[in-house]
Amino acid sequence: MILDNYISFNNKVIISVICAGFWIYFRTPKCYDMIPRSHIFPVIFVMLWTYLNYYEPLFLPIGLAILIIYSNIIEYLYSKDK
Repeated sequence: MILDNYISFNNKVIISVICAGFWIYFRTPKCYDMIPRSHIFPVIFVMLWTYLNYYEPLFLPIGLAILIIYSNIIEYLYSKDK
């Protein structure tokens, strides 16, 4: 799928595992707030993300990047309200 002409499936898996390792190593309490409870977008996102990750390992780092962006948007919107 993504970059198939340049990166083998095994290398994609290695890249994803390394990204997951960095995520776990450098996580903060804010990381746990990235997927807020009782919000429909994170539920649908994680379900779709899990499904896509089975077919394309690079969806793991892509999904982590989207979570960071989503978290920053939510944080910005909540800080504007206060």
